[in-house]
Amino acid sequence: MEDSQKPAPSESPIQMSGVLGFQETLAPRESKTVVLPIPPDYDFVFHRVTCRADSPQLLKIEVVQPPDARRPEPRPSQPFTAALEAEYPGHLATLAGETLEEWTQKNTDLAQRARAGDDQAFFELTGRDPRVLGSELTVAKVVSWRTELEVFARYLNLKGSRLFPLTKLKEARAKMEAAKKNLRRLGEVHIAFYDQRGKKPLPPPGVVKGLYYAFLCLFAGLKQEFRNRATRDGSEKARRDLAALVKALKGLRAQPDSFFIYIVWALRLLDQLHIGGAQGLGKDNLHNVVGPKSSTPSEVALDLTAQVFKIGEQTVETLKESEEIIPWRGPQGETYAVGGRPNFDLTSFPEIQRVMRSPAPMK
Repeated sequence: MEDSQKPAPSESPIQMSGVLGFQETLAPRESKTVVLPIPPDYDFVFHRVTCRADSPQLLKIEVVQPPDARRPEPRPSQPFTAALEAEYPGHLATLAGETLEEWTQKNTDLAQRARAGDDQAFFELTGRDPRVLGSELTVAKVVSWRTELEVFARYLNLKGSRLFPLTKLKEARAKMEAAKKNLRRLGEVHIAFYDQRGKKPLPPPGVVKGLYYAFLCLFAGLKQEFRNRATRDGSEKARRDLAALVKALKGLRAQPDSFFIYIVWALRLLDQLHIGGAQGLGKDNLHNVVGPKSSTPSEVALDLTAQVFKIGEQTVETLKESEEIIPWRGPQGETYAVGGRPNFDLTSFPEIQRVMRSPAPMK
């Protein structure tokens, strides 16, 4: 893009969220390449990628430009207008957890109720579809509410006049108060679209999910290893050996296409976190998270993930249940991800197996 064509820093280009999707059924260990063509007059930023899978699926995402690709000339707003009608509803339906048909039918029912005078249905509709705010229905509602205010104000000024004996004053006042409330609420709806005061942006759900399952895999594996060693060698020796094992694991490197990269991240974060009443993980507090009466691996994973991202455990619970992929970047800038639930066994990773077979960390 030429410098003269670049938007000024204060300008905000028009953009919208959309959905590109496909459905594939893969047999165990089967792989497939799927190409999603993106229209040449669109600039896409991948913000939220979801994947429903019964078992962990490794994904590799590449963005490839055709050899003769050229940046399109600026075009009028028609493509955006068309996308707003054709593509945006699919995105909104996905956010609501509904099919496009269910979402459309419910909105139609709410619009009919709103036109018949149901103000609650109108506000529910605006929450489901922001496009309603620019519709004739919203204008009609605003005109109606302002009319209620104006009529009552004039009516009230006639108080005490024998020429105009007042009737149903209580009913008129109730209508005015309802109209004021609705107008105020509509203003709040507008503000809510851009007002972020008091709202802390959440970390990417896929990354939170990945770190949670990394901690879960790590501590479930360590707990099983501690149990095996304590049965064989006694609790005290098992504690010393496991502390040495954790230290050895922190120096591992992961292959670029392996979820183990998240486990390596989790291991390197341990020294910065409070675990079992102390900072870091060593032989003194190891027993609190892997011993017979210790917290469960899921409880430890929730606590540590919440510490890393400075969010509540309930928020971690919500984010880890999302269907978003768990992404990471490879050394060449390529994007890898795991779709589905990464319920891996710690000892299934070759990196762990090599350290477990090595006698050095156990001395």
